[in-house]
Amino acid sequence: MLKKLRRRMGNLFPWLALSMLCGCAAVERPEAVGSGRLWRLPLQPGDIVDLHTGQKLSLEDLINALGKVRLIYVGEVHARMADHEVQHKVIQGLSELGKKIGIGLEMLPRTEQTALDLWVHGALDEEAFLEAAGWERHWGFPFDGYRPVFALAREKNLPMRALNAPPTVVRKVSRQGLDSLSDEERRQIAHHFFMDDAAHRAYIQEEFRMHMPGGIRDFESFYQAQLVWDETMAESLAVWMVQEPLDHVVVLAGKGHVNQRFGIPERVRRRLEHRYAVVVPVATDEIPEAVTPDVGDYLVVTAAEKPAPGHGKRLGLSLQKNPGGKGLRVLEVVPNSRAEKAGFLPGDLLVAVDGQPVEDLEALHRRFRSEQKGVAFTLERGGSVMEIKVDFEP
Repeated sequence: MLKKLRRRMGNLFPWLALSMLCGCAAVERPEAVGSGRLWRLPLQPGDIVDLHTGQKLSLEDLINALGKVRLIYVGEVHARMADHEVQHKVIQGLSELGKKIGIGLEMLPRTEQTALDLWVHGALDEEAFLEAAGWERHWGFPFDGYRPVFALAREKNLPMRALNAPPTVVRKVSRQGLDSLSDEERRQIAHHFFMDDAAHRAYIQEEFRMHMPGGIRDFESFYQAQLVWDETMAESLAVWMVQEPLDHVVVLAGKGHVNQRFGIPERVRRRLEHRYAVVVPVATDEIPEAVTPDVGDYLVVTAAEKPAPGHGKRLGLSLQKNPGGKGLRVLEVVPNSRAEKAGFLPGDLLVAVDGQPVEDLEALHRRFRSEQKGVAFTLERGGSVMEIKVDFEP
């Protein structure tokens, strides 16, 4: 009984500590942010720039600088291999300093932590891990880009932490707002939401105007959905930092969540005062005329990269390997997605793509890496076989 109580108190302590800290942590941004400095530099692949000084650094210089802060964010475009290579170099470099490193992941919700632990400890092979963690269901981007980081974590026994909220909860908020969540759903996301950052709201409003996502109730529900992501990941990180005495945590997340600092980074700092740094990978064809420390702390320049085959071919399906045998079972169809418009329904059994049998998610990914724009899906529904064609032209 005493052991059980200790375990319960051990789990409760970080939440109690964060509840107290949330009310007193500073909410101002670091002094270096918004300094007004602009750097107009000739840049090429491999260059690394300290955005506070404008000086170019070596990779060794960057790693040594990052070794002085506890939390490091390395943003990504999810399908860009060069961004993943930067993430791998940062983690490898810090681990070679002899420090205890943890890796935080946007890619998986907190509910899948057990699968991550089993991966790091060598208890699951790649296929079993992807199935157990629901990689395709939760994330959907090919595992290829992330494989080197996951392999490094396994090789060096670096703890990994799933940070995000379940996608189903985020989608419900985007359609119906936070008030629509059940008590159980509310427990799966952050306890505290900070909605007073005008710059962050303006940034998200611009995204909303540019993309006008389908199936979204209005801007307010869209903004709340973005906060579910950012606040849940921030809370997960702050709790982890209290729980585990790691020297450094490297966070892998989309650039929209870390650049400009108002997504995850400052939301963690509101909960727990600490030093952090934001590393911004950027391709040569994306570099603005002038770079500024407003975007982050270190710029890492990569070569221009053609989007990976299949990039942009998002169907809008949640799929699971069919436990009864062949094919993939459709669990959910995202509202206003290509899949919904084409006629997919929950419960459909996807058995072939362009006439080729599909036995697992990786086989489906392989088909999507082709350059073709139109794809024919063979489904079984209610005892009948049917074909649905989807056009992936922009």
